Amino acid sequence: MSESTYVQTELSDEEYRHFKSLAQERGLSLTAALHEAAEVWMEQQDQVDPDDPLFAILDQLDQEPVPETPRTNAATEDDLVEEWRGDTAGIRFSGTPDSEE
Repeated sequence: MSESTYVQTELSDEEYRHFKSLAQERGLSLTAALHEAAEVWMEQQDQVDPDDPLFAILDQLDQEPVPETPRTNAATEDDLVEEWRGDTAGIRFSGTPDSEE
């Protein structure tokens, strides 16, 4: 068995009686019931929160119309690409013989 750490908490008398009753109804010891409760809680914490503000932003983006032309700060296609001057040695095109052209 892997290493473990003991965890301790306090419950009100009413919480304790209710928890003990639920564990007994399911045939679990208090230790087993607490372990199961911790596993369920951790699993719930790992789930996506639908109230996360990220989803509101995504909904806004979905509602915005898609522009007919892409937005860019480049005035022309030449602004997007640097001109190749042929001075880059060692570039080979895929599917060509090993000789440089």
